[in-house]
Amino acid sequence: MKYAFFVLVLCLNLFAFAQPTASFSVSDNVICEGECIDIENTSSNDVVSSSWSFPSGTPSFYSGMNPGAICFNVAGTYTLTLTVTDGTGATSSSSQVLTVGAVPSISISLLDTVGGVVIPDTIIPMYGGMNPAGSITTGAVITATGFVAGDSLVWVPNTVSCIADVTGACDTVIASPFYATYYILNNYSPEGCLASDTVFVDVKFRDSLKVRVPDAFSPNDDGENDVLRVITNVDIDANYANGYNGEGGAIANMNFEIFNRYGQLVFRTTNPQEGWDGTFKGKPLNPGTFLFKLEYRLINGLSYAMNGNVTLYR
Repeated sequence: MKYAFFVLVLCLNLFAFAQPTASFSVSDNVICEGECIDIENTSSNDVVSSSWSFPSGTPSFYSGMNPGAICFNVAGTYTLTLTVTDGTGATSSSSQVLTVGAVPSISISLLDTVGGVVIPDTIIPMYGGMNPAGSITTGAVITATGFVAGDSLVWVPNTVSCIADVTGACDTVIASPFYATYYILNNYSPEGCLASDTVFVDVKFRDSLKVRVPDAFSPNDDGENDVLRVITNVDIDANYANGYNGEGGAIANMNFEIFNRYGQLVFRTTNPQEGWDGTFKGKPLNPGTFLFKLEYRLINGLSYAMNGNVTLYR
């Protein structure tokens, strides 16, 4: 019995003299200038007071259980320290390292492709850009400055062609949008900090785009002109990397109707990729002249309408 009593007393003594254990969790160990972290005190064993040190932080010192949000405005590597004390005056400390990354810089500008003069914006034709041979035509040249080695450049939209990539950063590009577009360049530092800049590339969309309906077609299964479709001059073209895949390029939506000479609707579609094969209710129609009506809205938001005649040949 006395041995059991001795064990009990020993356990009680050990419990009574257990040292405090300092520990804390941090919401993030890598942040950027101007950002804050949240800290939670996870210390144990009868802690009665907590003292914090946050070099270059706001605040830089704190006394209390949980300090709340701590903000850092200067890049660097800092050691965060917590010291806890129990009722007997015993102390314990714990530290964690925080990396505060510098916010990168970036600046992009458009260059006049003729004179090389930096201008705030430019106007290009729809067919501007770089052809498959690699030569520059009339696209907008966008160049970036302010980044450093180790930064990562990301273009939005990413439909650009790099023409200066000596640092592996794709810092000068050709942009050839089909309609007026804002281009954003995001610069990410190794710590994930972000800087962005934007330029506007205007396009002669209205003057460059042509929409038409052929005046004749021959659905005789010879592989030529078998289907009547709405076509544009920005349909797929081997000479331009940004060409549209199929007929009706640059048309956002449309209503295309075909009528016979009696005014009967024989075909209708709202799909720019779809055309008329010269049939009605599954049966081939005889050669003749038909009336078409077309209403359409372009990808730049402008809407138009046209009508005319089309001749069906067999």
